[in-house]
Amino acid sequence: MRIEPKKIMCAIDFSDFTNIILSYGKALAKEFESKLCLCHVVQGALMVSSHMPPYLDYAGIESERSQCAQDKLEKIAKEFDIDCEILISAGNPADEIEQLARDNNVDMIIAATHGGSGVKRFLIGSVTNRLVKILTCPLLVLHAKENHLVSPVEDKIKLKRILVGCDFSRDSKLAFDYALSLAQEFQTQLYLAHVIRPTEQIELTASDYIKLQEGDYIGWSRSEYLDLQKKTTGGELQKKSTLRNRLETQLLNMVPEDSRNWCTPVTILLEGQAYKELIDYAGKKEVDMIVLGVRGHSLLEQFLVGSTTDRVISQASCPVLAVRHIT
Repeated sequence: MRIEPKKIMCAIDFSDFTNIILSYGKALAKEFESKLCLCHVVQGALMVSSHMPPYLDYAGIESERSQCAQDKLEKIAKEFDIDCEILISAGNPADEIEQLARDNNVDMIIAATHGGSGVKRFLIGSVTNRLVKILTCPLLVLHAKENHLVSPVEDKIKLKRILVGCDFSRDSKLAFDYALSLAQEFQTQLYLAHVIRPTEQIELTASDYIKLQEGDYIGWSRSEYLDLQKKTTGGELQKKSTLRNRLETQLLNMVPEDSRNWCTPVTILLEGQAYKELIDYAGKKEVDMIVLGVRGHSLLEQFLVGSTTDRVISQASCPVLAVRHIT
């Protein structure tokens, strides 16, 4: 399914990492011919000294800070040659961003994080983690590097290799659709990765279990799949080899025929903890973006999303696009 975001929001805190957010926002908006929303949330917390007057005009201070943000965003918008909209709010950053996104029908949000020691005023740690959990639209989390502190806003971004985690659920299917659309727009190499955990049985319900599509999977039971994930010897090695072959076929079958005219997909089967394997592979291949599905805290917390997505976002060195399937 072709994905074409009509509205892309840049969550800006005017920190040193603003330019990297604007660079991705501008580049994505141009590629998809989207409207770009420039958003800033004024936080209400103020440091008050005991020597300050007993009364402060908080409403006036908030209004002044909002106007200042409005002026800054308007100045940025004037420098862009694309359609921009200014969004200002006050309150908790994550909650306000989520509300603004819903009220304005935003299709994608771009935010930045600097691990556990970076931006302290806005999109760090718990704020980014909360956005992953509460947003209904995709969230692109950028990892600010030192060279972005002084670099100007760029019209183009480096996007040559995209890695998408696939567990054949609806969530990873939607993540694949986004990855494929991005790969087509930027003419990038697309990597499809499935992670097998060989020493741990993953508790799957019948509805959560791999959706068996036309082809090799028909007739397989849940127990057969789990048994083949265990460490094997002797005759069981042949069964495990069969599983791997069928998984690779399933990954290849995800790519539409018409997409093969411009895309030569690479399929990867990894074994181990999902977040570690994805991060390590992304590092080895110098991947420019990881795309993962998000689906709460049950099944996918143990496999390719949920806590895995949180960990990939916090530890990967490249941007991570988190996508949630809305029922």
